[in-house]
Amino acid sequence: MLKVFALGGYGTFGRSVSNNLCASDLVSEIVVAGRNLDSAKKFAHELGGKASAVKVDALSEADIRSAAEDSDLLVNTAGPDYKVSFHAAKAAIQAGVDYCDIGADCDCTERLLKLDHAARAADATILLGIGYAPGETNLLLEHAASQLDTVEDFRVLFIYNLVGMIYYFGVEDPGKAASEMRRTGRVNASWETVMNWAGGRVCVFQKNKLVDVDPSKHRETIEFPGTENAVFFPVGGTEVVTIPHFLKNIESISFMMSVYPPQIGGLYLSIADRIRRREIDPGEATIQFHEGVAAKLKEEKAPASWKELEISLRVVATGVKDGRRMRYSCWPAWDWMGAPSALTVAALRILRRAIKERGVLAPEACLDPMNYLTEVAMFVSRDSKHKKLLEESFQKLG
Repeated sequence: MLKVFALGGYGTFGRSVSNNLCASDLVSEIVVAGRNLDSAKKFAHELGGKASAVKVDALSEADIRSAAEDSDLLVNTAGPDYKVSFHAAKAAIQAGVDYCDIGADCDCTERLLKLDHAARAADATILLGIGYAPGETNLLLEHAASQLDTVEDFRVLFIYNLVGMIYYFGVEDPGKAASEMRRTGRVNASWETVMNWAGGRVCVFQKNKLVDVDPSKHRETIEFPGTENAVFFPVGGTEVVTIPHFLKNIESISFMMSVYPPQIGGLYLSIADRIRRREIDPGEATIQFHEGVAAKLKEEKAPASWKELEISLRVVATGVKDGRRMRYSCWPAWDWMGAPSALTVAALRILRRAIKERGVLAPEACLDPMNYLTEVAMFVSRDSKHKKLLEESFQKLG
């Protein structure tokens, strides 16, 4: 009889994860928690007899600790990550409760890694960033490392359709959404995180240390299948923090993003730059971005394809294999990657005690890459056992 405390359990990602966990025989009770008690109660009613609701301030460690201390697992999908993740994970440590999240903020991750001793003393498993990116990307990087004898450089390469992402997060009209955010003061937390990726702290790992960089000054044209002259820039992914921490002898790693359509990509970078200059915060940046997208959609008479969610991913490792310099790349062979499924499978593993490690952990510290990713794919589609999980390529260099 296991109890799950779902912080943000009625949100964009939280609903899927809460539904998945509620359907599991392992879970006897699930508490849907967040700042909006009416929304939490409404969704708990939809979940049925296993579920209840409670109002919690996600920025208050004392509030979270008190509400979650009799739970077996705290699952955090509340946001924005740069505000919430540290407090939620620290509260779980204080309560001695196991924890997992989809947090994607490098500053929070750096700070939480320093609480490893406290988490071990509390006999708690604190699994950070087990979503799409970070999470599945971390494990793809670990898999990529296993394909080479030594690794010099890691890169996560993402191409995002930013307009498609707006509609994916449940927005039908970006202009109306911006007006509603201004009226209520409730900003879309997922988009605050996305804006903070380029507007907050951005770093790369080079020569055994993290180096802060300005995305606008570190753009690269990188070969990427299916595109022409895709321009990438570094963003604040947590992979650059955790991979060198848990996988040794890595010389450099970066999380690189390219965005389109170009008109929207330029808008995103210009607003993110205003965050970096401290002219606006990520919340105001989110509102301005939605307003700008609404204007661009009207100006450009945008095709329907702009509204489709498209994410392209490549994980690239450069190093040496059998005495020759090689570049290994891998990417999903079909659409099995996703934050809700990744977090659900991790949560169920923690509840089953299939993850035995204690302390503050990243995915690469406690999950076997291909075993876990195969389980995620099976969770998404039972037919996946008949499908290839990854596409892969080796390229000789020099």
